[in-house]
Amino acid sequence: QQQQAASQQQQQQAACQERFDADCQENTALRILLRRAVRTGGESSPCGEAPSELTAMIGSECSRGPRRHVNAFVLLLGATVICPAYGIIDRLVVQTSSGPIRGRSTMVQGREVHVFNGVPFAKPPVDSLRFKKPVPAEPWHGVLDATRLPPSCIQERYEYFPGFAGEEMWNPNTNVSEDCLYLNIWVPTKTRLRHGRGLNFGSTDYFQDDDDFQRQHQSKGGLAMLVWIYGGGFMSGTSTLDIYNAEILAAVGNVIVASMQYRVGAFGFLYLAPYINGYEDDAPGNMGMWDQALAIRWLKENAKAFGGDPDLITLFGESAGGSSVSLHLLSPVTRGLSRRGILQSGTLNAPWSHMTAEKALQIAEGLIDDCNCNVTMLKVSGAAQWWSGTGGLSNKRLAPQESPHTVMQCMRNVDVKTISVQQWNSYSGILGFPSAPTIDGVFMTADPMTMLREANLEGIDILVGSNRDEGTYFLLYDFIDYFEKDAATSLPRDKFLEIMNTIFNKASEPEREAIIFQYTGWESGNDGYQNQHQVGRAVGDHFFICPTNEFALGLTERGASVHYYYFTHRTSTSLWGEWMGVLHGDEVEYIFGQPMNASLQYRQRERDLSRRMVLSVSEFARTGNPALEGEHWPLYTRENPIYFIFNAEGEDDLRGEKYGRGPMATSCAFWNDFLPRLRAWSVPSKSPCNFSEQMSSASTVRTMPLAVMVPLVLILSLRRIAY
Repeated sequence: QQQQAASQQQQQQAACQERFDADCQENTALRILLRRAVRTGGESSPCGEAPSELTAMIGSECSRGPRRHVNAFVLLLGATVICPAYGIIDRLVVQTSSGPIRGRSTMVQGREVHVFNGVPFAKPPVDSLRFKKPVPAEPWHGVLDATRLPPSCIQERYEYFPGFAGEEMWNPNTNVSEDCLYLNIWVPTKTRLRHGRGLNFGSTDYFQDDDDFQRQHQSKGGLAMLVWIYGGGFMSGTSTLDIYNAEILAAVGNVIVASMQYRVGAFGFLYLAPYINGYEDDAPGNMGMWDQALAIRWLKENAKAFGGDPDLITLFGESAGGSSVSLHLLSPVTRGLSRRGILQSGTLNAPWSHMTAEKALQIAEGLIDDCNCNVTMLKVSGAAQWWSGTGGLSNKRLAPQESPHTVMQCMRNVDVKTISVQQWNSYSGILGFPSAPTIDGVFMTADPMTMLREANLEGIDILVGSNRDEGTYFLLYDFIDYFEKDAATSLPRDKFLEIMNTIFNKASEPEREAIIFQYTGWESGNDGYQNQHQVGRAVGDHFFICPTNEFALGLTERGASVHYYYFTHRTSTSLWGEWMGVLHGDEVEYIFGQPMNASLQYRQRERDLSRRMVLSVSEFARTGNPALEGEHWPLYTRENPIYFIFNAEGEDDLRGEKYGRGPMATSCAFWNDFLPRLRAWSVPSKSPCNFSEQMSSASTVRTMPLAVMVPLVLILSLRRIAY
C-alpha cells in the first residue's frame, strides 16, 4: 500500500510538472525554475487542492506572455509557504551537517533576514557530561524548528538595583539550564533571478541589489561571517540578550552573523586535571573554551550552507568575549579557524582574564568543599609530588584512583543552584572572578604574553578597542556603599586611599604608593569629585585600557595588522549616572545597530554613528580593514599608536579631531613600563613600614635603575607632605 501511494504521488507530481511546462512553454527561465522546484517522492500533503490552484494561477500568468514571468515567480515563491509538502523547496530550510533546520524571516531596514535560533552544536552537557568537554550533537532526522531562543547557561542574576533596566538588560532573558549549547544565526538574503541563469532552489543565493552588491564587495565564495562571543567575566552572559540581536547588523552590514552559548562559571571552567587519572575525563578546565571552539568549527563547516564563505570568518566579542577571541587566535586548539578578530574591551593579558593552574585548582577545591563532596578524597597520597610549582603540571600522573571519581560523581549529583551560588565564595574583590581561561598546557599553553611572543600572526587582521570610562561600572558594584548609581559622590581623601588600597591590596607597598601617586589629582587639590573620577580611571586603566594597548602592540610585533578604535560617546539614552561616563559595554549597542531601530529614542547623530560602526565592522570582516570609502584609518604600531575615535558629537568629543595616540598614553606608560621596572627592583620586606629604610640604603640606591629611583624619591617626598 505504501508503494502504491508513493507511486500515485509520483504520478501526480509528474502530471503537475507537465502542466507547469505546458503553461509556461514560452518562458524557458520560469520552466527551469518550476522543474527544479518540483521534487519526486515525498509525503502526503495536507494542502488539499492548493497545488492545482497555484498551478492554474501560475499558468495564467505565464500565458499572458514572457513579461509576466515575474508575477508567476512571485506565485511560485508563495507556494513555498502555502504548500511546502507538495514538493516546493522551503527557502527557510537549510541543510546543515547535523540535519535540516527551519528558521523564520523578518524584514529589517528594508532587507529580508533569515533568522535561525536554538541550533544545537553539542550534546546537552548534563548528567555524566557535566564538567566535561562538549560532545558534538547527534545528527537529527526531520526538519528542526529553529525559531525559538535557546536557554541560557547556568548563572546567577545581578540584582543590586531591582527593577533597574540598565542592570536587567544584562541578565538572562531565557530560562537558565545546563542544556544550553546552541547557536543563533542571522542571514541577510535578497533572492533574485540572475541574468541568463535559473535560480537553484536546492541551495540559497544571497546577494543585494546591484548597486549595493558592487559597493559591498561580496566574496565570490559567499558572504563574510561574524561570530559573536558574549562577555560576562566568564561567570555570566548569554547570546539571547536583546542587545545582541544581530538582525540590523546582518541587514545593513551585508554579513552573516552567528552567536553561541557557552558554559560559564564552574560548569565551564572547573579545573581538577592534576587529580583526575586521564586528562580527558572530568573537569579538565576550559570547558567553556572548548564549547566555543566546537561552535566555531560547526559554523565554519556549515558556512556555505548559509551562503557564507568559510575562509571569511571573523570572531568578535566584548569583555570576556574579547578575551576569548584573543585566546582562539593564539591557542593550538583553534589557531587557523579564523583569520580575523575583533577585541572589544577585553584581551587575554588582562588581570581578570586568565588564571594559573595552581589558582584554578585552589578554587576548585574550595567549591568541592562548599558542596560537601569531601575534598580530602582528592588529595590522595603523593598528589603533591606531581605538582610542578610553576603554574603548570609535571609529567607525572596518579595511578588509577577511585577517590577522585567518587568526588566527581558527588559533584554531578549536586543541584545546579548550589554550585551556581557556592562558586561565588571564591570571588576575590573587584574583577576577581573565580572562573577564567586556565593555563592548562593544552588549550592555554602558557601565560598570555608568552603565548603572544611565540605566535606567528602574519596574515592575521585585528580590530581592537576600548571605551573611555571602562572602570566606573565595576567601581560602583564593588564599592556600592561608597557610591550612588545616579549621582556623583564627593569622595574624601581618606576614602580615596581606602578604596585604592583595597583594589590594589595584592601589590607591594612601593607599588601601591606609586599607583596612589599616579592617580592623585594634584592640580585639583582635595576635590572629592575628582577623587571619584580618578579611582574610576585607575580601575579602567589597570584592568582594561592598558592591557589592551600592551596586547595590541604585541600583536603588531608578531606580524598582525592591527587597527584600534576608542569609543568616547556618552549615549543620550544611557540609564546610568552622568558620572559613570562612557561605560564598559556601551559600544555594543552601536555595533549591533540598535540605534538604527526607529522605535527607540536615539538622536539622529547616534543613528549615524551606529551605521558607521556597523559598516566599519562589516568592512573589516570582508577585507581586514575597517576604514570606509574615503576614510583614513592608520595601522596601530609602537612607533605610531594611532587610534580612531568613535563619537557622535563631531569628529570627537574634545579636540575636533578623529585620531589620537594611546589611548591613555601617559597612564599606560606607568602601568606597562614603569610599574614592571619597579616590581622587578622591589624585594619583599618583613615590614611594609621599612620602605624608607630601603630607600636610604646606599647599596640599594646604587643598584636601583635611575628611571625608577627618581620617580620613587619624588613619590615618597610628595606623599609625606600631601594632605
